[in-house]
Amino acid sequence: MNKAFTLSETLITLGIIGVVAALTMPAVITNYQKKQTSAQLKKAYSTFAQALVQAQYEFGDASSWTVTEPSSSYEDNLAYFETYWKPYIKIIKVCKTMNECGYDITGYASLSNKNNYVYYGQFANVPGFIYGDGTYAYLRPYNINSTEDNRQRLQLLSIDLNGPKKPNVIGKDVFQFIINTNNGVISGFGNKNLCTAANIKNSAEYSRSCGGKIMADGWEILDDYPW
Repeated sequence: MNKAFTLSETLITLGIIGVVAALTMPAVITNYQKKQTSAQLKKAYSTFAQALVQAQYEFGDASSWTVTEPSSSYEDNLAYFETYWKPYIKIIKVCKTMNECGYDITGYASLSNKNNYVYYGQFANVPGFIYGDGTYAYLRPYNINSTEDNRQRLQLLSIDLNGPKKPNVIGKDVFQFIINTNNGVISGFGNKNLCTAANIKNSAEYSRSCGGKIMADGWEILDDYPW
């Protein structure tokens, strides 16, 4: 008995396979992107955490370092970076502007507005840099509530995992952290619980807290992440 498929049966089978693939492939691709992003972010975080430890071996406790303020000049911020960070990170290029690092934009998009590149780019008074495998980052003094009696000694750390390559969206390939040199701790920016789809629809600001959420979730991008 001939049990071979007829042409029509073969075409129907191939059609079913195509439909199933079309339905499942987007989820497969998304899951891969999430795993890749979380792994890259963990690696990037570790780079700065290790540099912070190494610099303290060389210069003593970070609370004793000479730090800069949000109003400090580019030259002072560059000197801070070159003293405490640059020797412990494999720097490829230091850039005075994002354009010098290969960008054709001066800010990032957000999860709520992925085509508007105006948010939280490199400030004019701080250096940016490309390091390692093409990751771009900048450090910016973030002592917004600092006083003479209570110096915050904070640095905003902004990391773009794939440099100038798209999507350049905060919460997708760009993530932000806070370095507290009073206690030598690098934490997520803001409140990780604010990284929700509902919040992000209302304000781009909440995208900045998403790096902290990934960190708190064990360096995984879970189903409740507003991807």
